[in-house]
Amino acid sequence: MSEQDEHDAMDLMTAFDAVVRANASLVGQLSARAGVHESGLRALVLISDTGYSTPTEVAGFLGLTSGAVTNMVDRLSTAGLLERTPNPTDRRGSLLRLRPAGEAVVADYRERYAAMLRAVDSGHRGDLHAVLNDLATGLFEQAATAGPAPADAPD
Repeated sequence: MSEQDEHDAMDLMTAFDAVVRANASLVGQLSARAGVHESGLRALVLISDTGYSTPTEVAGFLGLTSGAVTNMVDRLSTAGLLERTPNPTDRRGSLLRLRPAGEAVVADYRERYAAMLRAVDSGHRGDLHAVLNDLATGLFEQAATAGPAPADAPD
C-alpha cells in the first residue's frame, strides 16, 4: 500500500470513528431524553420495526441475557412505553408491543435521524443512500468473516 493510500485509509477510519462516536452521543441524548437506557431505546426501535417482538428476539438483537431483558422490559413497561401481551403461539411466552408513549419516543428518534440524513444527503447529490447500503453490506461481510478470536489469543 502506498503512503498516500495508507493516509487516505487513515482519514476514512478517522471519519468513520467520528460517525460512530457522534451516533453514540445522539443515542445517549435521545435515550436520556426518553428516560431510558440506551439498550431500552434500541429495544423500542426494534419493536417498532417489527410491530411486536418476543423477549428472546430482543435479547438476541441486543446481545443481552434473558434476565437483563426481563429487567429492561419491566422498566419500560412501568414507564408506560411498552406492554406485554400473551403470545398466542406460545402459552409460556409473551409479545412486546409499543404503547403510545413508546411510539412517541421512536417517532422522535426517527424524525431526528431522518432530518439529519436528508440534510447530509442533499449536500452529497443524493448519493448517501447508496453509500450507506454499501457500508452496511461491507460491515456485515466483515462481521461474517471476523469470527471469534482463537482461544489462545490475548485479550
